[in-house]
Amino acid sequence: MNARHIPLLPLSVLVLLVALTFWLSRFVQSDDSRPDSPKRHDPDLVIDNFSAQKLNEHGDIEYAVTAGKMRHFPDDDSSMLENVVFSAVQPNHPKVTATAPRGQLFKHADGADEVMMDGGVHMETEPDSRYPRFTLATPKLTLIPDKNVARSIDGVVMHSPTGELIAKSFVLNTLTRRIVFEGVDLTYAPRSKP
Repeated sequence: MNARHIPLLPLSVLVLLVALTFWLSRFVQSDDSRPDSPKRHDPDLVIDNFSAQKLNEHGDIEYAVTAGKMRHFPDDDSSMLENVVFSAVQPNHPKVTATAPRGQLFKHADGADEVMMDGGVHMETEPDSRYPRFTLATPKLTLIPDKNVARSIDGVVMHSPTGELIAKSFVLNTLTRRIVFEGVDLTYAPRSKP
């Protein structure tokens, strides 16, 4: 018998083991590690009692976002919020607060934050000697705090001491407090004389 001859049985067992290992690794690996599968939308961070604030150059709070729970998703860099509260604080203006059961927090390409609130949004201002208190109710609200914009295209009901306004959409500048409504139906309640 020739000493250089390699026995076929151990070689065939080795080839079979390599093939079986490849087959197992191909079908047992997780979906997100396969090159042909889309990324999974799983949270990488969960925070209870979440709170974030943006300060101006003087160290004063411009706006704050709080939530009972925040889940961050790395695949699209979004965050899901539960029981979310947004507050805009501007010097010499009453605070504007918006609350909703659910919300999402996104980061724009230019670095600006966007907060989308839904599930029944309630917005109100604190009473002030110069500005009357008002409340807004809308199913969904989009906030771009760095641009002082709050808007909705899903209908809105506004209550103030002078009446009720129903509109199809609105855009509020949280800095100037100017609101532009579209498709308005207004019920005016004149002030009673003292």
